[in-house]
Formats: sequence, C-alpha cells, structure tokens
Amino acid sequence: MIEMMWRATLVLAGLVYVATVVGAVLTPPGGPAGGPAAEPSPPVQALRPAPHRPVVGFAISFHHTDDLPSFLKVVDELAALGVNSVQVVTPAFQKDGASQDIEVVPGESARRADLIKLLQYAKAKGMTTALMPIVLFSEPRGNEWRGKINPQDWDVWWASYRRMQDYFLDIANKAHVDDYAVGSELLSTEKETRRWVSLITHVRRHFHGRLYYSTNWDHYQVPTFWKYLDMIGISCYWDMTTYADTDPPSARALAQRWAEIRKDVLEFAAQEDRPVVFTELGYPSLPWGLKDPWNYVDTKGVKSAPEVQLLGYQAFLDAWGDLLMRRATAAGRADGFAGVYFYSWQPWDKGGPGDIGYGIKGKPASRLLANWLKKWRVAMGR
Repeated sequence: MIEMMWRATLVLAGLVYVATVVGAVLTPPGGPAGGPAAEPSPPVQALRPAPHRPVVGFAISFHHTDDLPSFLKVVDELAALGVNSVQVVTPAFQKDGASQDIEVVPGESARRADLIKLLQYAKAKGMTTALMPIVLFSEPRGNEWRGKINPQDWDVWWASYRRMQDYFLDIANKAHVDDYAVGSELLSTEKETRRWVSLITHVRRHFHGRLYYSTNWDHYQVPTFWKYLDMIGISCYWDMTTYADTDPPSARALAQRWAEIRKDVLEFAAQEDRPVVFTELGYPSLPWGLKDPWNYVDTKGVKSAPEVQLLGYQAFLDAWGDLLMRRATAAGRADGFAGVYFYSWQPWDKGGPGDIGYGIKGKPASRLLANWLKKWRVAMGR
C-alpha cells in the first residue's frame, strides 16, 4: 500500500510539474488575459553563463528603411569579412526627456517583419545575433539625450518601457536571438536598482538567451544590478590621449592608456563575477577621433583623418587581442571578456579616404582588421 501511494504521489507530482511548465510557456508576456504579469519572488539572479567563445562583430543601426536588401548585403559583407556576430540596434521613441510614453513609431522605427528577417538572415550566415532596442527622442530639447531622461511620472515611464521591452522580446524570440540588451545608456535610471531588477526578472521569464545592459565607459560602476544579468555591456568611448606625448598619440601612449583601462575593466568584471562585452567601439576618421571618439560631428570642415582611426583599431587589437583569441571565455574570472562589437557597419557608409565617419570600408583600418580576423579564425579553428 505504501509503495502504491508513493507511486501515485510521484505521478501526481509529475502532472503538476507538466501543467506548470505548459502554463508558463503559454502565458503571454503581459500576464494572463493581458493583465500585469506577477513577478517571481525573490528576483531571479542570473547563473554564471557557460563558457562561450568571445564575440567579434559589428553593430548595425537598423532604423526605418524601405531597403531591407541593403542591410542583408551588409550581413553578407560582414560574413565575408569573418566576424562571428552582429548586434542590431533599433529604436523606439519618446518625444523628449520629460516624456513618459515610449512608442514604436511607424515610419521611424524599423518594421517588425524586417527586423526578424535581418536577424534570421544573420543566423543563417552562421553568426550569433544580439538585439539592442534603444530609446531616442523625436523632438529633443537642446542637446538632451536618453541619458538624461526625467519624466514627470516615473511609474508611467517604467510601465511604458516594459511594454516596449515586450514588443522587442517577441521579435527576439521569433528570430531566435542569442543575446538581448535590456537597455542602453539610460544613465539617469541606473541607480533605480529595484526597478531594473523587476524589469530584468520579467525579461528573463520570457527570453532564455544571455541578457546584458549597455552603459557608458565612464558609468559602468554606477549600476548595482549586474548580478541579475549575464554580461556587463560597456559603450567604449574613452579619451585615449591621456598619456599622449604627440598629436596624434604615439603607439606607446595608446598602449599605456589601454593597459590602465583593461586593468580597471577586468578587475570590475572579477568583482561582479560577470564578463564584459564592449557593445560599441569605434573611432571617427577625424583629427579628434582618439580624444573624443563619441564626437562624430564635424563643424569645422576639416579633412578626414583615416590614420587616426587606424591607430585606434591597432591599439585596441594590441591591448585586447589575446583575450579575443581564446577559444572560450567564462564568467567570473579575471579575464572575463565576452567580446566586442565595433561601431559600425552601415549600407550608407561609402567609405574611402575622404569619409569622416565610423565606417572602415575602403580605409586602412579595414585592411588591418581583415588581416587580424584571418589569424583569429585560425586560432578559433574556424
């Protein structure tokens, strides 16, 4: 009798488990009947990610376009170059920094079907994919940007931001995306740990790849929610001229600067027990491209400076190439570096020596990276 009761108990437990799993799979992101989703308690802390090959890829900014084939051609070009990943950056909009409603705007945001096709195409080319939805302002006041968001009602803004996440999560799942960014450069929100943990917990219930958040190079020590994510994302626009003794900086000065940055970043990765991924790293072909790499606006009519861009790429590869050459990276180690997305590769970047932008087509940095990638593919056994 005891044995029969035990078997019955096991069968009942199994049925409950199956029902629970099926219910979790069928419940939409908005919760039952579209209502608010109940968050797990306590919040879900990320487990250590399994060993993973470092990503070496490019960011693609995919806004509104009627020319999806030109972006598919970009993926072809990147596959031929030899990178192993692409990060698709795509916007939703709020009016200005005081607004509290975020919307996917027809005619400004990318079409859902096109996003899915682009991400699936990259997967079909053998690359891993990352999706990074960002917030842009449709009518910014002065020089404000998403790092200075300050809505009248934060509760309303966060509810709107969660709805935005649900929209892009559905796209990520349809396209079988590998990595997903829960946010990018929302600096004014980064001390709101409780709200971020609630959002990340919600996202993790509906996405089973790796999660990251992208903050600025001078802000990565501000967020305290890294343990709930799988990777620490950093947008890399450090001033590289700190130790400059010439203009442009010498290779020695750039190496000294990167050594300082690398030490700080990897110590932070070890402290947080999470690997770091550089979500943006690039240099405009402008004379100040190594001092203010974030500043791509030329109001002075200066000549392009592709040699500055070349110095930047060479210094980065010299400083971080050894970690990118490893066959796998594991979280929580002193060398916890998950990889880099160079910024950027776009269909409208015609390239060539006269181009002042971040694109590297037809410039010395392109040849440098292509040669490095050949060695990297050999090291990776590709």
